[in-house]
Amino acid sequence: MVMPSSIPTCYHVLQPCTLNTPLFTNIATKINIHNISIRARKITLSLSATYPSPIKQTTTDDLNFEDRATRIRIKALVHRIATLSSSNNKTQMLQILEKDPEFQTVSDFNHLLMALVISQELDICLSIFAKLPSFQLVPDCCTHCIMIRCHCEKNDIDEAKRALDTALEKGFRPDAGTFTVLINSLCKRGRVNKAREAFEAMGRKGYKASVLAQNCLLKGLSYVGKVDEALEMLMGMKGTSLEPDVYSYAAVMDGLCKVGRSGEAMELLDEVVEMGMVPNVVMFNTLIQGYSREGRPMECAAVLELMKEHQCVPDCVSYNTVLHGLLKWNEVLAALGVYRKMVGLGLEVDVRMMGTLVRRLCKRSRWKNSLLQDAYDVFEKMKERGSVVDQRTFEVMVQALCVGMRFDQAFAALNEMVGLGYSPEVITFDKVIVGLCAGGRVDDAVSTLVLLHASGGIPSRISYDVMIKELNKEGRLFCACNLFGAALKLGVVPNREPRLNVIGWEELQVTRVN
Repeated sequence: MVMPSSIPTCYHVLQPCTLNTPLFTNIATKINIHNISIRARKITLSLSATYPSPIKQTTTDDLNFEDRATRIRIKALVHRIATLSSSNNKTQMLQILEKDPEFQTVSDFNHLLMALVISQELDICLSIFAKLPSFQLVPDCCTHCIMIRCHCEKNDIDEAKRALDTALEKGFRPDAGTFTVLINSLCKRGRVNKAREAFEAMGRKGYKASVLAQNCLLKGLSYVGKVDEALEMLMGMKGTSLEPDVYSYAAVMDGLCKVGRSGEAMELLDEVVEMGMVPNVVMFNTLIQGYSREGRPMECAAVLELMKEHQCVPDCVSYNTVLHGLLKWNEVLAALGVYRKMVGLGLEVDVRMMGTLVRRLCKRSRWKNSLLQDAYDVFEKMKERGSVVDQRTFEVMVQALCVGMRFDQAFAALNEMVGLGYSPEVITFDKVIVGLCAGGRVDDAVSTLVLLHASGGIPSRISYDVMIKELNKEGRLFCACNLFGAALKLGVVPNREPRLNVIGWEELQVTRVN
């Protein structure tokens, strides 16, 4: 399941400091030159102004991103980097950027580093930073903040922690957003103890704790299975200035559901409603997954109805998760109902689950014949979508059609199956041949036998026996003899042999006498 996380992204973390710096998304959403678009999900960088520090800051005024000139410059840099990326390798890009006389101050390079991180050119960003001394420039606090985030983007948390330590040793005060990004990155990798150390460091440096940073820790604790600690931390937030939000509850609910405590997760959902907060689709999807893991599929379906009560529209993930749970625990009729509802709403059903539904319906159709048509409808829907139907689903469908005496559809599906390059099991051909012979369609049965041989299979004795029997019955001695000889040539010895039709032989003798 993908949760909208409470992780620090450009929407939450990039808090304004002294200069009231806006979010970088303001920049990203305005950067759309020709075919270059910067997607907000990749932008986890904040270049906030620093708090006063012993080191003199000389580039502060240039870091106000509400300034139109700054936005235009960043936009131009991102466009330029994107252009260079399409025509040069990383080494050439670095050489071109190094020789540019435009970058003369730390502020200039901060803008460049920020644009490189936005463009996900992280290796070049690190190379440019390493070469700052050659330009007789000293990194400032904002430079270090960018590099911390750059390392987080590269998933190199140890380097990010070292970059933070370096900044602190130099007397800089990285903004709270930078700390939160680091905390989140540590939590995503299960290093919750290190994340706590960073969180405590925030307090020692005089930063006010934020709900966002707390949410990162809640999610980290839940991720590593320390659910009781996460629950205790959540309860401790209540009644304080850091009142938990829906993301706080969602993080703990996810942890509870993953360890088989979905009932407690439901209690937290009730608490969210009592507190006047609006539960989101992520919370409900978390519950659905939890109930499914615990073998409570009907409660998954009940959560869908609960969502409607809270004016929360189930999404494709909600329905597919419910459908998966119902199929996993063999609640086939309920699964069929959810599938029909999804089709009615125009939602896309996972093709693997459609295949599972077809097979389960085919199995049930032996006792309830009406389900065979439902299975065939889902089967046809898979093909209409252009989905590649797997061999097992084809085989089960063909066999079920034979049991249901729908040999025309079975024969067509079998031909289609071979045409797709599948090699059906011999038993599948046997069932079609037996069924066709039972309906007096021995010629179609022989065609099926030829199809089996063409697909590289060797017909079984059962197929030969039933066809020779039918040919004997129809008095087609020559065809029966040919079929018998073909069987012997393949090493198959049928139990039945061609025989003269007795009545036909007697009539022949009388004709000759006369």
